[in-house]
Amino acid sequence: MNQFFLYNQIKQIKKNNFVVNIKMLSSLKQILASQKEILMVIPAFCSYYLLTQHVISFEVSEGQSMHPTVKDGEFVVVQRALYKIQKGDIIIAKSPVRPDYIVCKRIIHLEDEIDPYGNKVPKNHVWIEGDNGKLSFDSKFHGPIPINLIYGRVIY
Repeated sequence: MNQFFLYNQIKQIKKNNFVVNIKMLSSLKQILASQKEILMVIPAFCSYYLLTQHVISFEVSEGQSMHPTVKDGEFVVVQRALYKIQKGDIIIAKSPVRPDYIVCKRIIHLEDEIDPYGNKVPKNHVWIEGDNGKLSFDSKFHGPIPINLIYGRVIY
């Protein structure tokens, strides 16, 4: 009877150990599956970051200076790479007066062109104005801006 009892105990331990091992394998599969999902999410996140920081981004217009072309609160698509600045482009740039402030304006004159006051726009600068001249703080007030302040062209 003692041997039979011992045999059943060993059998039960082996059975329980098997169940524990199955549970551990199941948990391991879940962990590996979640790691696989994480490994799929990381490249997607990196791609999104690179795309929105260096190629294209989505911005919200604030203010009336570009009305009626770009209305207050309207979303705009901004091309941030591989573009050539041209007269008539709507651009997004850092404000030359308040660097923490972003402006949306139209390029009116390129370098070496004559501004409305008869002055030549300096090299590597552009003359920008808002479409709604009455409500736009632009080159009429602060002069031409350096092109390195421009960080994108609005492509809608």
